[in-house]
Amino acid sequence: MNTVINVMAPLVVGDPAGLNNATSAKAWKEFDRHLAKAKRRGVYAVTTDVWWGLVEKAERNYDWAYYDKLSDHIIRAGLNWIGIISLHKCGGNTGDTFNVSLPDWVWSKLASKIESGNVNAVKYVSEQGNASNEYVSCWATKLVLEDYKAFFSAFQEHFAAKREHICEINISLGPAGELRYPSYNQHDKNTDYPTRGALQCYSELARQSFVDYVLTKYGTVNGARSAWGVLDKIEPPCNPGAFFADRGHINLQYGRDFFDWYRESLLEHGRMVLSAALEVFSSEGSAFAGIDIGAKFPGVHWRMGHLDNGRLMLSDRLAEMTAGLISSYGWDEEQVYGYKAVISLFRELQQEGTRVVLHFTCLELANGENESLAFQLVRWIGKEANRQFVPVKGENALNYTLYDAASWGRLRSALDLYEGLTILRISDAVGSNRTARHEFRRMCQLANVPKAA
Repeated sequence: MNTVINVMAPLVVGDPAGLNNATSAKAWKEFDRHLAKAKRRGVYAVTTDVWWGLVEKAERNYDWAYYDKLSDHIIRAGLNWIGIISLHKCGGNTGDTFNVSLPDWVWSKLASKIESGNVNAVKYVSEQGNASNEYVSCWATKLVLEDYKAFFSAFQEHFAAKREHICEINISLGPAGELRYPSYNQHDKNTDYPTRGALQCYSELARQSFVDYVLTKYGTVNGARSAWGVLDKIEPPCNPGAFFADRGHINLQYGRDFFDWYRESLLEHGRMVLSAALEVFSSEGSAFAGIDIGAKFPGVHWRMGHLDNGRLMLSDRLAEMTAGLISSYGWDEEQVYGYKAVISLFRELQQEGTRVVLHFTCLELANGENESLAFQLVRWIGKEANRQFVPVKGENALNYTLYDAASWGRLRSALDLYEGLTILRISDAVGSNRTARHEFRRMCQLANVPKAA
């Protein structure tokens, strides 16, 4: 089987509010040139964000004009379309050059469903006390799920006639479209790469969820007190800095329980949203039945560890934990160094006739700086996905790494484990940088050589 090469479109082309103004006309002309070059290279599909905040500014009132034009240009170029149902905010993440918020009505509607009426209850609230506007909190997923499904259904109904040109529908599951907490995002201070990030579980709903989890596990407060040894109150760490410094996340039953809950909350959110997408897009008689459903899982590769003469030496791994990707134990090879559970989630979601594709980032990054084990991580995820028969594709984490030939070498080295690559972005792959153009051409040539059986 050949490796499928896809490319990401710009966050937006031109001005969505002025489709025919001079600025947009210039941008669309350049986009068409890039599409033509991508087609000549052998690219299969173009991914585009379908921003919830652009389409549904008023509840159940959808404006698809920009996406009608965008999909027309892609299809006219002879390429397939992958729509990313982007339920997250654009702006504030690495590479963001455009801003679009979630629809305003979403926050007010969800706040009205909370007894306190506090809108921050349905947002991620960090250990610093800051609320994130990037994505509805995983502890509020049940409250917003019908709105997600309505958006999914509206997308399917509107674009049903273009079914033959749509090869995947990708579902945003968190900040930057990834299944993670906003642990290293801009609403907090001093939490960006390569720090540990910040815990994001201090909202009203998150706190209540942790209480419910603990009481379900231990039955009573006294049961929890007996298991934990000391218990003043069931709550997330009051002083995360001291908690981590004292290795409470590893040495205390409280810490292990806390991170089990923290990760499982995120995985359950992913399970609910992807199940809703499957219900809409893959049920019998649906216009998009049989089309792949995809979701992104991030490569949080720093503070992981290093290799000492080939021997794996793990570090504190706090960045992965605050992002919700792994728990504080179960880091052995059998558990895929903490990642077996998330890959098992994708395995559970596979349906007859519909694949659920795991997209993993950071395929171009190397081990080394800031205790990065990116190269190892890419292979852990790919091998385990193959073992569990989970379709897996990858992408580069950063566009500027495409200007380095060594990054392309690492991308090529992953082809045996990943059935597809998505290059971020089309303008970098076919643009003015000589290295990126040459290496992209080489990648496409290699990918289109049939693999040995």
